[in-house]
Amino acid sequence: MKIAINNGHLIDPKNNISEKLNISIENGKIVELSKNILTGDKVIDANNLYVTPGFIDMHMHEDKILDGKIKINIFEKLLKMGVTSAIGGNCGIGIENISEYLNLVDLGFPINYGTLLPHEILRKHIDIHDRYANLENKNIEKMYHFGKNLIKENGLLGISFGIEYIPGIDFNELITLSRLGKNRVVSAHLREDGENVLKSLKELLEIGKFSDTRLQISHIGSMAGYGQMNKFLNEIENKKEHGIKIMCDCYPYKAFSTLIGSAVFDNNYIENHNFSYEQLQIVSGPLKGNLCTKEIFEQLRKTAPETLVVGHMMIEKDIDTAILNKNTVVVSDGILTESGEGHPRVAGTFPKFLKKYVKEKKLLSIEEAIEKITFSPAKILGINKGSLEIGADADITIFSLDEIEDQATFENTTLPPKGIKYVIINGKLSLIDNEVVNFNSGKSIRKFL
Repeated sequence: MKIAINNGHLIDPKNNISEKLNISIENGKIVELSKNILTGDKVIDANNLYVTPGFIDMHMHEDKILDGKIKINIFEKLLKMGVTSAIGGNCGIGIENISEYLNLVDLGFPINYGTLLPHEILRKHIDIHDRYANLENKNIEKMYHFGKNLIKENGLLGISFGIEYIPGIDFNELITLSRLGKNRVVSAHLREDGENVLKSLKELLEIGKFSDTRLQISHIGSMAGYGQMNKFLNEIENKKEHGIKIMCDCYPYKAFSTLIGSAVFDNNYIENHNFSYEQLQIVSGPLKGNLCTKEIFEQLRKTAPETLVVGHMMIEKDIDTAILNKNTVVVSDGILTESGEGHPRVAGTFPKFLKKYVKEKKLLSIEEAIEKITFSPAKILGINKGSLEIGADADITIFSLDEIEDQATFENTTLPPKGIKYVIINGKLSLIDNEVVNFNSGKSIRKFL
């Protein structure tokens, strides 16, 4: 089917285009850009709307396989936000049966999906489950060879670490396994946040000296969003000037989310940061909606460690500083429990970003904002996405900046946004007026070198 999009304001950051242009799509590709009105089997009138590359969420946490099928939960929320491509396997955690997962995606999927190699599955492969265990060289080598095969066979986009989640990772393990990210991405959730974040950043930056890779620092709002953001970003800029390839990602919320049983909360985290237990909100399980007390916190850590909590602890000014920085791309870091519980970022991130920073605060131009959620992440990942040039994959999001609005809240975390008018994935209409019309347009994103 040939689709024509007329009368829209087209933004293509890769090619520095921001003007009224018409666009034609055929056989999954962009085939024409013109000032003339175009025709097709389906014609979309995009008057007063922006036509942009499909949004790329390069940091999310995927749905699991249940009964031989991928349970479609978070991917539907992403599609409704205008996301056409998402990258999983972040923070060192993700699916273990990667080949099966990617093959299922290729049978028909709501959006395009690619993944990093999650470090945790390498440890599971050698039967190491103690998160504080330091590993011997022979075990690290076993992990390396297993990971190398997974990346090569499946076209994975790099490797990710959740150093704070597995504190037993020492520098030897980190540097050896980072070699798996050669000509790809090494993504990391740093070892410590807050006052110790600069020391943790230095540890990761050392990798850049030894590995020919792109370093990607995960969700810097929850790492340096407690008063350290300016120093943190200055250090990154300094290292970039010295040749290290490094970028960051951040979500536009001043509250983080993680499992209550994770290593994040080991070693008196709350007291050491001068936080209160009441700043932790329970968002899954029987106590959903309640704030923690010390007693509830300790009880859940022992009896229900998979409980998802939200920490209302970050400083909004730091989050703004991170989002606006030229070395930062915007991501959701979305994660949902099997019953669909989570943080509002899973359903609100991209509309919230556009509404807050472009429409309301006017801190970014629409062109700068679109670059942060399209071409920049594509460039980091080294994938052929994020542009509207002729021959590019026809992944397109069409939205009204006047109407764009996130509706998800901490009470109703998965409410869909307003203002996303059309989403086209691989040349097929997938969403019309905020309603999904096709769940099978997406394909796996793989990178074979």
